Amino acid sequence: MKFLLIQLRRIGDVLMTTPSIRLLRESFPEAELTFLTEAPADQVLRNNPFLDEILLYPKAQTIGESISFIRKLRERQFDCVIDFFGNPRSALMTRLSAAPIRIGFGFRGRSWAYTHPVKISTEVTYAAQDKAQLLEELGIYANDFGLNFFAAEEDKEYAARLFGQLGLTGSDFVVTLSPVSRQPYKVWPAERFAMIADWLVQNYQAKILFLFGPGEEHFIDAVREAMKQKALPDYDIPSLAETLAILNKVDLHLGNDNGPRHFAVAGGTPTLTIFGRPWAANWTPPEAAQHCALEYDPGCKNKCTYPECKLECLHGVTVEAVQAELETMIKTFC
Repeated sequence: MKFLLIQLRRIGDVLMTTPSIRLLRESFPEAELTFLTEAPADQVLRNNPFLDEILLYPKAQTIGESISFIRKLRERQFDCVIDFFGNPRSALMTRLSAAPIRIGFGFRGRSWAYTHPVKISTEVTYAAQDKAQLLEELGIYANDFGLNFFAAEEDKEYAARLFGQLGLTGSDFVVTLSPVSRQPYKVWPAERFAMIADWLVQNYQAKILFLFGPGEEHFIDAVREAMKQKALPDYDIPSLAETLAILNKVDLHLGNDNGPRHFAVAGGTPTLTIFGRPWAANWTPPEAAQHCALEYDPGCKNKCTYPECKLECLHGVTVEAVQAELETMIKTFC
């Protein structure tokens, strides 16, 4: 069997497909598994032992280039295409692949692309669990939704060097803080993160290590300027796998709903995440007590009107609520 798995766009969405990749490999150990995605999300799959090949979808294609790319997919003669993304572009690629088995969610206007359109669940479920529903068309039923992201040896060596440069030792209580997001409805106020960071330093002698990516430095600057205590200094932006290796060495991760949070979940580091617009249950692994989430529903999360609203859901999460949750987590997991 030759499988093509499709998940474009965001890093977190690609990570949510990794339980399905693992399940497919377990069910079809001799199969050829190819994954189609976009940069930089491909970085979370580079060391995945369950995949045979990663294809990059080229951006900013002309019509001719798009036709050529689809023709090349078709020439690969895949037996089964699983479209985890389900937007018009990925649905079209799935249909034109000519694979005899084509599985995807039955979004309105896209069911024609699939031989097996899957009914969309109306329940609020973990995204990895939601994506794994597609495998049921192959007789595969999942109950393990642990994320897979693997750091290479050089990534672990990088994290060890960084900790040495920062003067961190094994006895330090290190908390990573990622107050970043490209989506305004996910960004908890910087001054509140600063208050929490100061509280962690004062009460637990925590070492605060900021995590951020290219173009996100201003989020860190805003928190650092509002802090009264000192955080660890900034450093060159690491790769995604190096970020994972950093998270594997810390005691606790705090931040917005973003990529580093999912990396911490994959690495087994306890997490506390503040949610705004999305339901926390969509992005929090079920039955995993070390991964906690705080959200506030002003009564409109089910019928969100963003951007007309004032993000009451995000601002309704208080500093006191975060402190109380952190106290419990530190006693339990750290």
